[in-house]
Amino acid sequence: MKQLITLITYVLLIVTTFVIPVNSSIFSLNMANIVAPETEDSVLPPSKIVLTKLAAEDDLFRFAIDSSRSLTDFERDQLNFEATLTNYVGNTRRLTLDDFEYEIEDEGQRTTYYIKKLKRNDQYRSDDIAAEISLLNDSIELSAYVFVPAAGLKANGKTADTVTTPLIPVYYSSTEAQLDFPVYTKEIAGKNNFRRLLNTLAHAPNYPGIGDKAQFPYVSYIWYSAGVLELKLLSSQLADFADNAMATNALSNLLNTLKYSKGDLVVNKVSLLVDGRKTSKAFGGIDLSQNFDINRTPCVYLPLIKDENMTWVPHSINASESAFDMMKQIVAAYKNPYTLTNNKVFPPLLAKTVELKSVQVVANTLKVTFNADFEKYCQTNAQYCGALIEGLALSASCMPFIDNIELYVGDNKLTRIGNYQIENPITAPTYFNVDLDYLK
Repeated sequence: MKQLITLITYVLLIVTTFVIPVNSSIFSLNMANIVAPETEDSVLPPSKIVLTKLAAEDDLFRFAIDSSRSLTDFERDQLNFEATLTNYVGNTRRLTLDDFEYEIEDEGQRTTYYIKKLKRNDQYRSDDIAAEISLLNDSIELSAYVFVPAAGLKANGKTADTVTTPLIPVYYSSTEAQLDFPVYTKEIAGKNNFRRLLNTLAHAPNYPGIGDKAQFPYVSYIWYSAGVLELKLLSSQLADFADNAMATNALSNLLNTLKYSKGDLVVNKVSLLVDGRKTSKAFGGIDLSQNFDINRTPCVYLPLIKDENMTWVPHSINASESAFDMMKQIVAAYKNPYTLTNNKVFPPLLAKTVELKSVQVVANTLKVTFNADFEKYCQTNAQYCGALIEGLALSASCMPFIDNIELYVGDNKLTRIGNYQIENPITAPTYFNVDLDYLK
């Protein structure tokens, strides 16, 4: 019996060892199924996140992220930055952090963002930027205003010693921008002041944007009486003025030129006839039965920049007995010319943060006071400063009885802004928009 038990034991040992092999993997432990690898997603979030707006100083924005521990790169990448830019004409576009130049500074549990400027370099800017920034459980809203004067802004006034001959202002139509503006050019000979003016108007000057075609038809007869200038045209000379737009521009240029003409005879109205008749439609279909008034309302001079050349273009403003009201209109046009002209070709000349504080008329001098932002953008840009002051002087000279201006910030009379020296009193230039043929 004892031998039988021993035999059975040996048989079982052989079977379990050689016949039924054991899969050792059944008994192994996979530790990966017990402890997961550490990833960014599995890091416990900070117990506290605070976004803080900081003083921007020379930057567009500054803000800080304060957290209960240092942020990982993964956590910082969760920052959401959305911004909207609105320019001075009301157009908007969306921005992300990638649209800006910026720097990041890490100091332990504080991360600071310095948003420097927009990457896109437009020719000029007068833009509002509103930004919303969020991370985890906190968010903030930031805003900034950006003003960059147009690069081509520069004074174009000339003195008598910089031209080769005395010049007169004559209005012409631009072929590109469809605008009328005065060009100082040499007066062409004629029997009297009106004939000389008409001869000059018919002759195109050498000035950027002005075509070489005659801008007013030949006048066969001139008569002046009691403020009315009567001009007789010939239908045979009106082929180039059959188009209404061309004829309207020609008439506008005549009326504007007469507004600034010098002489003892002041023109208040113009009467036109074709072949001696008021009923003719040969001059662009214009109704000649009426007389055309000379509009002497004040104006603001706006800068037009084309191919690095700047031209002053006058635009009428409302007349008022208040010098402050008229100056207020000029300042508003310089901040946003689009609201006055409905034309996007004119860049802003003043930042929207500039405020007109007061206007005082002393004798023939207009004393104009602004807030400190008037100087801010001139400090490092003398060329822009010269254009701005020249434009203000030209515009103010359109007001009745104003010969010159003085500029103030607070109680301080401005004699220098940055590197720009201001000659007081400030007067409008003798000539501007000068025919290139007569520059020394």
